[in-house]
Amino acid sequence: MISRWISRCLPGFSVIILLALLLLTADFVPLPWKRPLSPSDPEDLTLAQRVFMVYSIFVHTNMFAFTVRLAWALLRIPVETKRAIDRRVSRAPDLSPSESGYQGTSSQKLPDSSVFEIDNISIEEDEVVHAIILPNYSEDIDTLRTTLNVLASHPRARAQYEIYLAMEQKETGSSEKATSLLTAYETCFLDIRATFHPSNIPGEIAGKSSNVSFAARYVADVHRSELYSTECNIIITVMDADTHLWQDYFTEIRRLHFTYPTDAFNTLYTCPIIFDRNSNDTPILVRCADLLWSFAGLSTMHPASPISIPTSVYSLSLPLADRVGGWDTDPTAIGEDMHMMLKCYFETCGTVVSRVVHIPASQCNISSDASSRSKSLRTLSTCTARYRQALRHMWGALDSGFAARNSTSLASLKLLSKPRHLALLHLLFEAHFLPCHIFLLLIFSAAYPHLHPSPTSLPPAILSTLNITSILRTLSFLGMNICLSLFERWYGLCLAQRRGDMLAAGLGGEEVGFSERRAWSLAQVAERVCFPVAGTLFGAVPTFHAVFAHFATERLVYRVSGKPVFGAVVNAGGFGGGRV
Repeated sequence: MISRWISRCLPGFSVIILLALLLLTADFVPLPWKRPLSPSDPEDLTLAQRVFMVYSIFVHTNMFAFTVRLAWALLRIPVETKRAIDRRVSRAPDLSPSESGYQGTSSQKLPDSSVFEIDNISIEEDEVVHAIILPNYSEDIDTLRTTLNVLASHPRARAQYEIYLAMEQKETGSSEKATSLLTAYETCFLDIRATFHPSNIPGEIAGKSSNVSFAARYVADVHRSELYSTECNIIITVMDADTHLWQDYFTEIRRLHFTYPTDAFNTLYTCPIIFDRNSNDTPILVRCADLLWSFAGLSTMHPASPISIPTSVYSLSLPLADRVGGWDTDPTAIGEDMHMMLKCYFETCGTVVSRVVHIPASQCNISSDASSRSKSLRTLSTCTARYRQALRHMWGALDSGFAARNSTSLASLKLLSKPRHLALLHLLFEAHFLPCHIFLLLIFSAAYPHLHPSPTSLPPAILSTLNITSILRTLSFLGMNICLSLFERWYGLCLAQRRGDMLAAGLGGEEVGFSERRAWSLAQVAERVCFPVAGTLFGAVPTFHAVFAHFATERLVYRVSGKPVFGAVVNAGGFGGGRV
């Protein structure tokens, strides 16, 4: 359908339009309908030049505003994270390893943060059950074991966690992998099951979105009786195979679920992500790219944000998932986290509630699967793998087309004038349009004064615009450096807390990974200079790649990103079969 094709290509069309605008703005490009410019001729500004001036300032202002929002979020989030940690109470009853279902190697126990008062609200309803969907298409089994070990170490894992291993049927050895994990962890959780997404469903692609969708339908079948009751306290959490979640993530959701009962079945929970596992062993450009990726999500989580965009990890009630029709599985849903947020937004006519859980999801930086001993070859391989991951991320620009189609539907036309909807469209503009536009405007602004027929006689208004945008770029660069300084404080808090929890649970650093950051070390100082390069290589370039590829196809073959190999992995409960 032509309208669908046009909508999916909107970011690409915007790049073409911007290129045309710059061409019309440039005095040094001869066009047949333009009269030659005399150096002494104070030619009036053309319409294209006026539009360029306004749009260039608008884009650069957006770039600076991003750093302001990010700084606000980074100022606030350490306070909120500390508050969440402080909600763990020392008088909480300890659970023995056998009671919690996890048998680690340490005699210490995690404090049970599930036991606390919620604003003096008496909880009489059934407890929350967390249905955790763990998609693992072509994931390494040791990565899954480590993730399950972390979840199993939580005090309430056996009482409240249901694990759903979302497998792909066509993956070789998926059945054996599932059987091994189910056997090893059957006593560690309230329940653990495996689902296998069939490969012969028309219109569905192999990957995270299809695996999650199939597993979520199974969750709905398991909890069919609760789903249609007046009180359904089933919360679905979607995460990546290598994500390590604190126990506080789930208890904060429990607290919010009971604190805001009227919104409980209409809420999407998001959290920031933090790359704190193997960043010290990651090439600096990849490390900077992942920092910027986490900052993109974090910038939508400041206190005044009307809606937050999930990145990798998010939760929602089973009734909400059922109400919106579950997860989409077509090629346009490859950016499954943002896509599901948009689907919830439009299917609820913009009423979905967005709540931030100020507990970070611990992530791994991408790792090369090359076995070469040459550091330069491994670095090149890692950067290549990170580019493939960035292309998959930016393939999610299809979601701008999804939002455009839904915004112009009859059911959603009334949303167009609402401030929250405009804020959402602005976030999509930042994610899928701005990377390319900033790059083009930066190149043009640098080249224009030097290629002008008479550099000394630039139109004063154009010259003022170039000066203003140069100042805004400088302020944005300085603002990002301030944000990196603010980030160090939160990073240190999160790493120390996660390290303490893992050691208390008997999970050593070699298994789960801890990467220290020293604010003024050479590596961290280099980040402050290299992030614009990383943003170009892993932001603007893959965005160009994706948006122009969308003119021909909306399909991208899902390739799993390489994960780092840590130390020995030991199964919970003393089961064998891990890497030693």
